[in-house]
Amino acid sequence: MSSSPPLYFKRKPLGKHMGSILPRFLNRCLVCSAVSNLRLCGGCRASTCNKIKQTQEKLEEEEARLRPLFLPEDVFENCVALEHFSDMLRLGREDKIRMSNYVPALLLRPGQEQEGYGFLNRWATKAVSDYGRRNFGATSLSHAEIRDANAFEPVDKFRNRALTLSHLASLTLLKLRVYLDLHDMEQKLGFMSRCGHGYRNYDCPLYRPLGQVAKAWVRSTNQPNISEMARQIKARYFTLRRMVHDANEHFWGALINTETPALPAHCSHGSREETNMAVFHCKPSWEESEVALAMIKGNASQWFGVYEGPRGGVTSTGGNYARRTFEATRPTPGTVPRDLYDLHPPADWEAARFLRRNHPSSILLYTDGACLNNGRYNPRGGWAVVYGPANVMSGRLEEEGPFGDTYLATSNRAGLRAVVAALRLCDWQGDGFDDITIATDSTYIVDGTTSWTQAWFRNGWKTGAGQDVKNKDLWELIQAEVEIWAKRGLTVKFWRIPREWNTGAKCAAKAVANKTASASDWILVLCLEHEDLLDACFGSFVNRITSKAMLTRAATPGAAIRMLSFENRPSTILITDAAITRQRHVFERVADCLFQGTTVLLCGFFNSMVHVDEFRCFFAKLGLPWTRGSYHRTTVSMRRGVIGDPLASRLPTSYSQKAVFVKNIDRSAAWYAEHESSDEAAVAFARVGQGMLGYIGDVNGEEMSTSVVMAMCGLLG
Repeated sequence: MSSSPPLYFKRKPLGKHMGSILPRFLNRCLVCSAVSNLRLCGGCRASTCNKIKQTQEKLEEEEARLRPLFLPEDVFENCVALEHFSDMLRLGREDKIRMSNYVPALLLRPGQEQEGYGFLNRWATKAVSDYGRRNFGATSLSHAEIRDANAFEPVDKFRNRALTLSHLASLTLLKLRVYLDLHDMEQKLGFMSRCGHGYRNYDCPLYRPLGQVAKAWVRSTNQPNISEMARQIKARYFTLRRMVHDANEHFWGALINTETPALPAHCSHGSREETNMAVFHCKPSWEESEVALAMIKGNASQWFGVYEGPRGGVTSTGGNYARRTFEATRPTPGTVPRDLYDLHPPADWEAARFLRRNHPSSILLYTDGACLNNGRYNPRGGWAVVYGPANVMSGRLEEEGPFGDTYLATSNRAGLRAVVAALRLCDWQGDGFDDITIATDSTYIVDGTTSWTQAWFRNGWKTGAGQDVKNKDLWELIQAEVEIWAKRGLTVKFWRIPREWNTGAKCAAKAVANKTASASDWILVLCLEHEDLLDACFGSFVNRITSKAMLTRAATPGAAIRMLSFENRPSTILITDAAITRQRHVFERVADCLFQGTTVLLCGFFNSMVHVDEFRCFFAKLGLPWTRGSYHRTTVSMRRGVIGDPLASRLPTSYSQKAVFVKNIDRSAAWYAEHESSDEAAVAFARVGQGMLGYIGDVNGEEMSTSVVMAMCGLLG
């Protein structure tokens, strides 16, 4: 005869009228039988004493202190997300919104390696029918039905399967974590054997707690051959790493990059958008896995191809671009810019731009050109773009046109050149703009871009009188730039304004035209991580360069990208710390300038703060086999034959420095070395593209090293 359970197990609260008939044991603490200072549970009316309450509070306090040491801050949010994703996969077998990309990485974050491998195993095998298509129709199948999959098995079964890039990256991390666990156990056993211990305590590895898979394998094996299994798992990790690279060549570089990519709206196989999506899915799990990212960085150079610069752009006259129709804005008569655009700067004055009210993705730019001695002997032109209250970009008008021909400076060419600079000022779409308006007081430019070019194109670039169109090269270049932006979703408009509204751009253009010196004295310093240390340790170095040239600093990646996107690039870029090795977009902009003729110098803290693998990867992407050499103080001697006269006569023949040397360099690039036959150099200077790349290994900023930097900048003398 079955008996009913005791009252204190019932979930339904008892009414007040039942208080008189409660069993006696409900008036005592269920744990210690105390009869005083009792607290009743609001649900089941069971009694507990204050001692239990205090113990629970202390337990919660200790747990809160220990939790950050072992679990990520958002572990419970991840668990909730994981539960929701799993429910959505059970309900929607087709996974049209790719929820499955999140699940493996989320399983790895709280250490559920076995569940993660079971998911990937199920997704790659059981979900694929004999005809090569997913068996989505069988709703009885569970994506997590494989409970005891062998995570040590070979990875050949995952080739040519339906795994996404996110899946492959998570699988690679899982194998890597298992290998690191086995490697730690192997190191620990060696340590204990050297210390004379005869026992094996696998649950307390030398470096960190064991993962779920490795711990289960050791406990289930009588005499595990850890060394052999570690070797096999390492080989399978290498295989998976290659599979990821073959699936998308951009992934490993993006994963170790400091920047966190945004989640793209769509992607195609092998694209950077696919890479960004996969990194978004799994990077937190990689960052939370000790040593994992360091392992990837250690072998990253073999996955990096040589950076080839920006693709696309204008490489020929491209007459077809001239069919593009421009739009000329025609505001209400009497309308002034301040009626449409907000001219009041935000808190950051230097970042202020002329943005349209109620349409912050639309920007206004003032452009103008000036020419001294226009139409006479020795004309000199200048151009300027004003795009904010404190933002003016200007430059001298080049004698050489965009396609290699030579032209005399004129005011019309200067005005057109200003328009080209405005279009190329920055990555407008990347900065969040979909509409730019170029304001100019030149009727020649506004009517030419919006009307005349169409007729010129139809007439074979002839005027109505049958003469050749003047400044055809700049007209075609503007047409091409607008066409390129139009394909990316940016609308370009032109606004004819009175001369008195354009005084800012006009004065800046005239000032540049009056400048007799060349525009080759702008030096940009990239100090993205340690600007304060730069002044403290290399203050004399900075002051000496400032006395000879215009020095501009960029202390954040955003500022660096903005300055490197200007039409008139700096003559020299000084890289003073190692942040560029982890900032892909900054690196690419620097490489673009280098390939186009800028001198790039690695100095300051770069040599002492860069990791050996980051060092190798940086130069590998520039097509150089340079690697990090020895680090010591010695006397280095000049290689006069490499530097050449008369520059060598102004530099020290030899001097003492404490340096990080660079090796695997061509002898023709070594400026200073310890001795003539040395395969390392403390100072190197090599041609890359049309520019020059310099490396100064001195870590203390010796005065003579400053002279070497000045010589590389062209400022010595």
